[in-house]
Parts: sequence; structure tokens; C-alpha cells
Amino acid sequence: MKKLIIGIILMIMALRLNAQDSSGIWQEAINRFNQKDYHGVIEYMDRFLKQIPGAATALYNRGIAKLNLGDYEAACVDFKAAKDLGFNVDDKFYGWLCDKDYVLKILKKQFYKNTELYADNDYRPHYTRKDTLRGALRPERTCFDVYFYDLEVKIIPKGKKIEGQNDIYFHVMEPTRRIQIDLFDNYTIREISRNGESLKYTREYNAVFVDFPQSLKKGEDQKITIRYSGKPLKAPNPPWDGGFVWKKDDHKNQWVGVACEQLGASSWWPNKDHLTDEPDSMKITIDVPQKYMAVSNGMLRHVSEPEKNYRKYEWFVSYPINNYDVTFYMGKFDYFTDTVDINGKNLLMKYYVLPDNLEKAKEHFKQADEVVKFYSKVFGEYPFMRDGFGLVESPYEGMEHQTAIAYGNGYDNTQDSHSYRNKKYDYIIVHEAAHEWWGNSLTAGDMADVWLHEGFATYAEVLFIENKFGRDDYLYELNQRRQNIFNFWPMVENYNVNENSFASSDVYFKGATLLHCLRCTLNDDSLFFRIIKDYCVENRYKIVTTQSFIDFVNKLSGKDFSAFFDKYLYDTKLPVLKYKFHKENDKLVLTYRWDGVKEGFFMPFAIRTNDNKSIRLEATTHDQTVTLENVKWFDFYNEWQGYEGIADNSFTYFRTSWVRN
Repeated sequence: MKKLIIGIILMIMALRLNAQDSSGIWQEAINRFNQKDYHGVIEYMDRFLKQIPGAATALYNRGIAKLNLGDYEAACVDFKAAKDLGFNVDDKFYGWLCDKDYVLKILKKQFYKNTELYADNDYRPHYTRKDTLRGALRPERTCFDVYFYDLEVKIIPKGKKIEGQNDIYFHVMEPTRRIQIDLFDNYTIREISRNGESLKYTREYNAVFVDFPQSLKKGEDQKITIRYSGKPLKAPNPPWDGGFVWKKDDHKNQWVGVACEQLGASSWWPNKDHLTDEPDSMKITIDVPQKYMAVSNGMLRHVSEPEKNYRKYEWFVSYPINNYDVTFYMGKFDYFTDTVDINGKNLLMKYYVLPDNLEKAKEHFKQADEVVKFYSKVFGEYPFMRDGFGLVESPYEGMEHQTAIAYGNGYDNTQDSHSYRNKKYDYIIVHEAAHEWWGNSLTAGDMADVWLHEGFATYAEVLFIENKFGRDDYLYELNQRRQNIFNFWPMVENYNVNENSFASSDVYFKGATLLHCLRCTLNDDSLFFRIIKDYCVENRYKIVTTQSFIDFVNKLSGKDFSAFFDKYLYDTKLPVLKYKFHKENDKLVLTYRWDGVKEGFFMPFAIRTNDNKSIRLEATTHDQTVTLENVKWFDFYNEWQGYEGIADNSFTYFRTSWVRN
């Protein structure tokens, strides 16, 4: 359709031209567009613009040719010139590609509602003491290490309130008289005590500083109890804008739950709210009105009714768990199970669904078996064998709560905007299950590193698709995700402030693209899969950083990928392939190198020749030259031109710049 429209425009303009040579130029441009010889289109548009300067349509179409070659910067110059001359350039098309203010407006509306952003802080908020109290490892936090939580929360639907208490067991890492616990300031603290005696405390924003009468000694084990009550924040748009979810099912039964990643676990229970500190295990007791069930993480140990009209569900997590994964679901659920063989061991598959959907769920959730088995093969054995794998029906799309994943995709493989081309698997199941390895077992120590959760989980999806449907579907799904990358903020930025790294969603799509580009650059699938599996297994139940992954890749590959990661993680601009070429009889001589990157950057790319041949080339920051026999013209594989027929391990993510004599 695009080629047809361009052709019609060019033909109309050709008919309007009085000069015979100009008409011939337009006709040749049509031919070049049809051939995908975009370098030729640019040359003929240049010739035409010399004859008729200021021809807006020529500028626009030259921009289209540059865009197809991957030169966004030069394309936007032409689009702006055409727009200024009155050509009707679509505002969304132009804004998405060329206008940072337009992109910021979209991103702010979606990710930074009611938050002022500042150009002098790279269009992030100005961070305050409140942000560092929440996000930083301050002395009041590093002085102790939590090893067990015993949390009990009572859900009170009338008034949408909760009340509860948490026993916090911790090791003293450094002598101290003060520790920091976190609990949002909309809650009333009833008491903080140790050994039955009340402790003094002060509150600053959502931080709670607990004071002890004597200094705690290094090496001691301590326990404090916090009793609290209040009205939780309601989630505006779970799980992305987190908080409590108060809903009713089709039969007017209550459904209550919580999703709080990035917002913070301290939005509903008192804890050391920093990703670096996971308890070794945890007990979670949820008290709900008697006619409802409460589902939580781990395994259900006991159900009791010590209070009239209420039922108490005691759950136990026998593995480390990050604090935002701790959750509950209250509702009218039916329960069924399955088992999956993982390396000769039976993994319990637990499913909690609304009764109306029971039969549908029994069939739909069968796909979870093969998803978990595949991930156990490529990332190492399922990390939480004792606690099982769980899906719980929810009114919001999904969330990777450890062993109790929220599922809300309608038992439909096709309805989500991220649905796969094959329509045979559910995006939510495939994506959220991957988080049991990436995010739940292995956990980033700061929200700035959350691409280690989301980039890997998104890439895990396309690996599953590749395993089931082959290379073409793998590349198709990658290209679909690539088209949703904004490149507005770096993927890794601003530690110690609880960064909103989800803004723009690049941690998902660009993170997956980075891993694909790494695979292409290694050009050795055996090595690539060994790297990601060994990294996941060696860091099981541990806290990781971006740098730890970079170091791991460098060590196992025997090469220095620091410049590669620097460009994709800490920069918003993509690598630029600077190139030039000339023809020598029936040969095309191409010279190329990477620009806008640090010394040491290397990565392949692919060109498509006029006879539809794909050629994989490896580029560095230094000029290299290749002579192509019997080649008249070429273009690049990219998100505009696609991947069909591309050589293995060459569909990388970059921009171009044609250096002309």
C-alpha cells in the first residue's frame, strides 16, 4: 500500500511537470521505489530538487527512502522541510519519529501522571529525600538483614480497610540503635514492640525509624512486631499503577487483591522495602470474610475460623521472596491441580479460578505445563519446586507474584495487544511464567536494573515461540516488539531513588532486543544459551545487578562487551552504521563502521542485495571494506524493511548514515 501511494503521488507529479527530463526523473524514482533501491531513490530525488528546489513531495519521498534505509535523523530533516512547505505529513507519524516533545507528552500521560518532569534531569522528576528514603541503602537499612517475616493481614471490605501485624526477624549486621522499616504514611501504627515492650519510633514520609533502648550488637538475631491499620491506596490501573484492587465478579461477590511493583510493598504491609533484602522464608496469613477464600504465595498450611464470620488462611513460602511479589487474592474461587515432570520430580501446578470459568480454565491452563518445562530446560530447573507453580484469576491482566501469578487475560490467546501471530499461546502465561526465573528467583537489587526482569522475561517469550514455531516466528515477534521501542530514557538510570524504570516500557522490548543483538554478535547459540542459563542458575535466590551480568558475559565469552552494553543500556541513541559505497563495473564496493559508540563496540548487520541475497557483515569502530560481485544496489534489514530471508544472527538494531562524496 505504501509503495502504491508513493507511486501514485510520483506519477501525478510527473504528469504535472512540463520538462521532459524532470518527468523522466520521477518515472525512474517510481522504478527505484518498486525495486527497493532506496539509495537510487535518494539520488533521483536529489536531482529533481536541484531542478525544482522546495518541492515538498520530493522532500517527503526522499525522507521515506532514508527511513527505509534506517537513517531516521536524515529522514526527519526531510519530513520537517516538507511539513514546513505545506506537505500534509501525518502528525502522529512525524511526532513518533521526529518530535521529542510529542513522545514525551505520550509517555508522561501514560507513565508519569500528575508528576512534573524536568529537562535538566533527563525528563525525570527532581528526586527528593523522600525518594532516597525509599530507594537508597542507607545505614539504617544496611545495619540489619531480614531472614523471616510472619505477616497477618485482615481484609475488611466494608470501608475498604485492612488491619494487621508483622513480626520481623532479622540479623544485626552492624551495631546500631536505629533501623528503618517502611510503611506508607496513610496507615496508623498501633504499636511497635520487642519482647512485649513498646519501642519508640519516628516517621518521615513513608519511612519508619525504630529506636532501641540499647545498641543492638553485631551478630544478634532480633524480632520486632508492628501492628497497624488503615485504608490502602486504590490501584488506578493495576498492575502498572499499583495498589489495592477492590472488584466484584459477575455474581456480585467480592474480589480483592494487590499489585505493588515499583509502588512498593510498604503500600500495604510494614517491611524493609528494598529489593536487596529478601527473607529466607515467610509466613503469610490472610483473614477474610467467611464465604471467601484467600490465596497467597507458597503452600497453604492451615485454615481456621477463630473469629465469627471470618476465616484465616495460613500460607508458607519456603524460599526467598522479593517484597513486591508478596500478595493475596480474596474471592470465590474453585481450585484444581495438575502435575508436571521436571527432571524426574513432580511439580504441583495450582489453579484458582472463578467458578464460571472452571472448565474453560482446565483446558486453557494446560499450556502452562509446556511453558514451565521449556523454561526449566533453558534457564534451569523451576526455582520453587516445593511451593509449586500457581495461576490465580484476577480482574487485571497479570502480575508475576511468586508461585501465585495473577492471570486476567480472559482465557483467550488472541485478545491481548501482545498476542502472538500463531494465536496458540497466551501471552500472559508465557510472559509471567518466565518471571519465576527472571525477577522472582534472580532479583535485581534496584529498580534501575529492572530490565533484568522484564527484558529477560520478554525475550523468554520469543525463545518459547522459536522453540514451538521456528525462526521465522521468532524474528516476527522480535520485530513486532522492536517497533514499540521509544528510546526516550536509558534502560538503566538513577539508582537509589526507586526509579520508575517501567516508563516507556523499553525495559521490556528494548531489553529483549538487546539480548537478541547479543545473540547475533556472539554468533554461537551454544555459548549464548550457556551464558543465560548459567547466569540464571548461579544467581538463583540471589540479588543481581546489571554490571554482574555484563561481567558474566565478558567472562564466559572471552570478549569485552562493555561498549555494547553501554550503548544499549545507558544511552538512548542507537549505534549508527556509517557507510559509503561506489561501483566498479559490475562490482559494488562497500565501506562501513560503527559510529556514536565507544571504542571496542562490535556487532553484525545484514544487507539485502538486488538479487534478494542476504549478506551478514561484522562491523567495528574502524573502517572495513567488502567488494560485492554482480551487485547493483542494496538496502538494510530493519524494522521497516523486515527480516524475511535474512542471514542467521544478523537482524540487529541500529541506525544508518550514508556518507556521500
